[in-house]
Amino acid sequence: MRIAVVVLLLVAVGAKAADDAAVARPELAVLKMEEGVWDAAIEFPPAKPGDAPTHATGVQTNTFVTGQRWIRNDFEVNAKYGGHGTWGYDPKKQRYVGIWVDSNTDYIRLDEGAWDAASKTMTWTSELRQPDPYPPAKYRMTEEFRGDTRVLTMTAIGPKSGKEVPLGKITFTRRAVR
Repeated sequence: MRIAVVVLLLVAVGAKAADDAAVARPELAVLKMEEGVWDAAIEFPPAKPGDAPTHATGVQTNTFVTGQRWIRNDFEVNAKYGGHGTWGYDPKKQRYVGIWVDSNTDYIRLDEGAWDAASKTMTWTSELRQPDPYPPAKYRMTEEFRGDTRVLTMTAIGPKSGKEVPLGKITFTRRAVR
């Protein structure tokens, strides 16, 4: 019985030390900036030239997975769209990595990100699948951190043209903690 208690205490102390080490990593401070509940104001570009952009609202909830090495993102827009992601820092790649699934796609999107501390900007890249026979398009999300506001701009880069196509912009505003 004493051995079991000692083992449990050692496991608990080891887990606490691992949590402290994760929080102390400077790369993980970026994740901390995204923690919380955020109201989203979304703007999509016009469907045709001359049309007005369309708008939607949503809510993003970002919570840490145990250990604070990974953050989980749940995103809902007007009860018509839902998405879920998880991201963190991969020390072997020396890049941020993430996954994303949502109600509009039938695959897991794999993202890689780079943080620019000077401009407080995270840039994520990945591929967007296109309907057959088209090749995947490059996808870029640029997120600017402005305190309790974050602005995420999404663009696709045409596989043949190389031209950037705006896909939308989301302005996130942090909800006050009650």
